[in-house]
Amino acid sequence: MDYKVIKENFTVPSRLGGGVSQQSVELDYILPDYYPEIFKVLNVRILPSISARTLSGTKLEYEMTAKIRLNYVSESGEICAAEQVLTYNRSAELTSSAKSPKISITPYTESASCRVSGKRRADIRGIISVSATATADEARQAVSEASGDGLQLKKTLVTYPSKRIAVTKRITVVDEVELGASKPAVRTVIRADAAVITADKKILSGKLLTKGEAEVSLLYVPEDGTSKAENIRFAVPFSQISDVEGLDERYDVMISASVSDCEIKPSGKNGNNSLSCELNIEINCLAMRFESVLIATDAYSTMYESSLEMSEEDIECVPQEISESCKTKASLTYYDGEIVSVMCAGAEVGRIDVMNSADGVSIRGRITYFAYAENESGKPIYLEGTDEFEKKLPDGATNCSIDAHATVAQSAYKLTSSNAMEISADIRIKGYLFGCKSSRFISGITVDEASPLDKDCDIAMKLYYAEKGEEPWDIAKRTHTSLLAITDENNLTEEALSEPKMILIPIVD
Repeated sequence: MDYKVIKENFTVPSRLGGGVSQQSVELDYILPDYYPEIFKVLNVRILPSISARTLSGTKLEYEMTAKIRLNYVSESGEICAAEQVLTYNRSAELTSSAKSPKISITPYTESASCRVSGKRRADIRGIISVSATATADEARQAVSEASGDGLQLKKTLVTYPSKRIAVTKRITVVDEVELGASKPAVRTVIRADAAVITADKKILSGKLLTKGEAEVSLLYVPEDGTSKAENIRFAVPFSQISDVEGLDERYDVMISASVSDCEIKPSGKNGNNSLSCELNIEINCLAMRFESVLIATDAYSTMYESSLEMSEEDIECVPQEISESCKTKASLTYYDGEIVSVMCAGAEVGRIDVMNSADGVSIRGRITYFAYAENESGKPIYLEGTDEFEKKLPDGATNCSIDAHATVAQSAYKLTSSNAMEISADIRIKGYLFGCKSSRFISGITVDEASPLDKDCDIAMKLYYAEKGEEPWDIAKRTHTSLLAITDENNLTEEALSEPKMILIPIVD
């Protein structure tokens, strides 16, 4: 064998398993003696989060907590809140093990309901869906060089992720927030929502510095018991320095930060009118190092019959950062009377998915609109409704997956009648879009040295009339000569002919 083939290694994304599973939530809740009796349930929320996870070989184990918050009205008309935390240990089997896989586990509440079975007893039911995915790099080989036996190669430049580092860090941020003289002290927290609004990163001497800000929105019953429910918003800064083995400036670093748990309690520290705010923030870091390589997409021999082994793979592109927003609105109706005043109205985003279609890529999600209000009798009421939203991404993205979070940047409401209101919400979508490009390449070449090509060696040159759009490579391959011989002889510099042309074809031995 007088020819030599050199192959280049590159990587393609490989899905190690995962999917969507469901966890039922069942709680027969009995109120402690120090809570007022239940007169009417306002709403129940199930807030799931992943508190821990481990990967051993192919077994992914994780712990999920479900915080259940029950808001109800006592017989005296006071809004009360009770809370219980359930813990679930779950596992998933991956198809294979890998070094530093990217693991994403996202729980979201599908449904939550409550049935009162006594003045101090509530039967709470719900369903939590858990989306778990694991991906890693899988090695592939493609022909990059070949010599001998008149082998000719057509090459293309491919950019691929040569190395990947995926880590998850969890931090706890505790902050004291002063309410100030204009706000009464907190007695009962009705609702507390928190979301990361900014998250920046920087690489310093192999360490990853992450800093940002979370925003907390709070609805509470004042301590004096006579004032109406109060709203307050405040920001909580956070920062984290993490050791990430192998990380340096050659990597493209993508981070996402989200609040997995928010705990708000009255503080009264040093006699001040203040709150104790504790946030659990999950920071996911994905660092990818991209390299480029020339690989062969076509080949032939000028001397012998040859055959090619072709392969096709989806090669991961450099992720695109997403920073999009969209506006939504919905109407809520109170059917048992009139809405006199509104304590708080807003929206929250549930699960989001990426939708690939012939029209492009869209992000689709579910949004829940809610309102705490008072009726004509001065009694607290709760209204809720769900809807879907969709945001089309800019053209150019295909065959994509998404790692993003959607939060409500701001919301507003207006009463449209005596018993109806309209809530509008601005949704902010931040994260990364992971796209793939399908590439066809040569994974092997075989030259049959026992089958030489028929050539008329008495002829030094042939004439060929080429049509507009023909490629010199195709002409060279069809006539069993080298591409360099044709381009040099005819002074060709373009990949495809811009006009019909007479081509001189040298006969190459």
